[in-house]
Amino acid sequence: MSAITDIDEFLAATLRALRAGHNVAWTIGAWAQWSDVWTRIELHGLPLLLHENRDHLAEWPRELIDRIAEEARLMVLWETTHKKVVCELLDALQDAEIDSVIMKGTALAYSLHEEPAVRRRGDTDLLIKSKHRERTREILRQLGWYRKPDPHGLNYQEGWLHDAAGFFAHAVDLHWEPSERAVLQSVLPLDMFFEAREALPALHEAANRPDWAMMVLHGVINQKWHEVHGYDAEHERLSGTRRLIWSIDFDLLASSMSADDWNRLVQHCLTQGVGPLVAQALRGVEDDLCTQFPKDELEQLENARLDRDVALYFSNLDGLSQFWLDLRKSQGLGAKLHLVRSRLLPPRGHLLEKYPAAQKWPTFALQGRMMIETTGRILRRTVNR
Repeated sequence: MSAITDIDEFLAATLRALRAGHNVAWTIGAWAQWSDVWTRIELHGLPLLLHENRDHLAEWPRELIDRIAEEARLMVLWETTHKKVVCELLDALQDAEIDSVIMKGTALAYSLHEEPAVRRRGDTDLLIKSKHRERTREILRQLGWYRKPDPHGLNYQEGWLHDAAGFFAHAVDLHWEPSERAVLQSVLPLDMFFEAREALPALHEAANRPDWAMMVLHGVINQKWHEVHGYDAEHERLSGTRRLIWSIDFDLLASSMSADDWNRLVQHCLTQGVGPLVAQALRGVEDDLCTQFPKDELEQLENARLDRDVALYFSNLDGLSQFWLDLRKSQGLGAKLHLVRSRLLPPRGHLLEKYPAAQKWPTFALQGRMMIETTGRILRRTVNR
């Protein structure tokens, strides 16, 4: 095993011991420095959780304990200022009678954790209906938010930033579909996020979250996407990593779910052909934290069919193959045309990243070059079939 694998197993064992109220010995040998362990703690989103349990970590290196404490203080400060600007936005949306749903990390933070700052994240994902986009953008601007430069290819979401108290640039990802990918929009249907939403009073009186079943499924899809396509961490992109904070999420979700919640999750997964993906994620939580999930439901998910297109989408396809699959699954001519236009006419910034030696080229020439190259790739694939 690699040093990274050994450190990750040490951290998983640490979480299991802390959950049982046990002290945790420092069993990292000379093969790793405390700074190596810190890098993985940060990746897994664990600083504040470990800081809250520091009395059980008396044998750990003092330098590491101090570094964890420093980061924990920043996480609490971030949470305080982030909540303030997000609640101001929710106030304004409520006044404008715009329905919204808080998704992913912030929904988990305020529905499962006594201290929301424990659930580390970089933004808040806010879902609205498409008809409210322009009004929501106006509200964001009025409150001092500004657009951030998004990566090319986003069609159902956009990023907004807010400078808070001189400490942080807070981010909100504004969505009008729960998933950016057309292949996954039937798996994560917009209507279910609104029709089965639950109140999230710990965040704001007007805040709502998806029901438990959709939160589990959305978490699984998010984890699988990052596993295949990578996760940004400290200026590098890591793939194949199951973050321990995600396992904690699933563990807490499972303890909150009723029999009806599990039944809704299983039936939806069976209908949409994603049961094995959910089972795989939950088996990973069992490995990390020894969580006990309902046996019958887990077996149903494990033995269910996996939709061919979903399986193909998570098989690490190249960008062009993903595009064709999304194009085929897009609903309506308008959505298909938008996807094609976005692919064929990307913005100048994206083109200059792709062709850094062509800084002096006009935009239309860069777009033409990309069209020619894409056409060539399509023809080569057609010939080689």
